[in-house]
Amino acid sequence: MLKFMAPVLSFTAEEAWRIIHPQDASIFVHTWRKEVADLGLTPEFVAKWDIIRSYRSELLKRLEEAREAGEIGSSLQAEVDIVAPSGEYEALTSLGDDLRFVFITSAARVTQGTERLIRVTRSAQRKCERCWHYRADVGSDAMHAGLCGRCVANLFGPGEPRAFA
Repeated sequence: MLKFMAPVLSFTAEEAWRIIHPQDASIFVHTWRKEVADLGLTPEFVAKWDIIRSYRSELLKRLEEAREAGEIGSSLQAEVDIVAPSGEYEALTSLGDDLRFVFITSAARVTQGTERLIRVTRSAQRKCERCWHYRADVGSDAMHAGLCGRCVANLFGPGEPRAFA
């Protein structure tokens, strides 16, 4: 465990390591890869994320083009509509609504089609003062007029359910 936390909590990990292993000079002379557990990186999992990453890479180019054209200011101001062929469609929709977090956009909609298409549009929704996402439910809570329903739930309720991102 100390080897895993060493890059983040370096001084704490070093101090604890010296207590447990006083003969060693430093935790940083050891490798940690031998202790990495099987993370379930099956070929199917890797293939799914390769598809998602390829769409994200293409989307980033489209977002930059929209930004340069003055259509959007930031990626959160964008909504994305994707048409994906079978196989790719399943990979993208497996993330559900969390796909927008992977793409860093306010909305990401996927439909199945025969060829790959990505369309970026400026969101028509209001911007949340807290998370900066453009959402239809901004101002739906009278007590918090500038917040979206997601932020109200995170701040004053049980929190937002998220599965992947």
